Amino acid sequence: MPRQPASRRKTATPVQDSGFSTPSLDRALAVLRCLGGASGGLTLSEIAERLGLSVNFVYRVTQSLVAHGYVVRDAEKRFSIGAQMLSLCQPVVDDVPLAEAALPAMRWLSEQTGEAAHLGIISDHEGIVLERVIGKALIKFYVERGTRFPLHTSGPGKVMLAFMPEAERDEIIAGMKFERFQPWTISNRKDFLKCLDEVRQQGWAVDAGEHLEGHHCLGGPILDADGNAIASLWISGPSQRLSEERLAKLAPVVKKAGAMASTALNPSHVKV
Repeated sequence: MPRQPASRRKTATPVQDSGFSTPSLDRALAVLRCLGGASGGLTLSEIAERLGLSVNFVYRVTQSLVAHGYVVRDAEKRFSIGAQMLSLCQPVVDDVPLAEAALPAMRWLSEQTGEAAHLGIISDHEGIVLERVIGKALIKFYVERGTRFPLHTSGPGKVMLAFMPEAERDEIIAGMKFERFQPWTISNRKDFLKCLDEVRQQGWAVDAGEHLEGHHCLGGPILDADGNAIASLWISGPSQRLSEERLAKLAPVVKKAGAMASTALNPSHVKV
């Protein structure tokens, strides 16, 4: 799930009118939705083109959103969702935000494995990265906050769905596209459900280059008091460092990190 450049071929998405005579607000929200679906970020002109808005208006909106922390701009002048926006969509248990509770476990996981540790949740029919801790390896391999990723190809996506109530899981799966990125990518519901059964039994899940060849990840669930997944912790790295054999050896470490985060959120959580 490394960062990829956003596609420039997408057609314009019309701004949705709320019907309450708030055109500026409707357009600002459209900018946020637009950025939320672009993992590699977008330039001013790309946002304007996709939404059919003037560059001048998009400039004013993005500057305001940047000032409030809802949007960030990188050195290449590409805008993406900021930490303040991500904080609004994360679960909160007993007034403790998920990222705050999970950060010690993420740091421990990164220290134990040497790889980047990530925290994410499911948003609509995709996963979204909420936080990350960069690893110690000389060549860094991590995913930016706000990056969206397919559920059927990712370790965190699989493990969150595997530990989710069946009705909620089935509703999400019904809206998934099962795009085939590699010849070995799971691309149908039947095989995916079989995979989820195996994931639930073992308590962890992997992505062995199912999305991007050469990229591997290993994910474990963060559970609520009823044993249902509310998020996932995972490590991510190149296949040379995270071979399938090493992923299996590190699985207990990732499971322990998930249990640590679960306990931080709710001491009475059900362990896996």
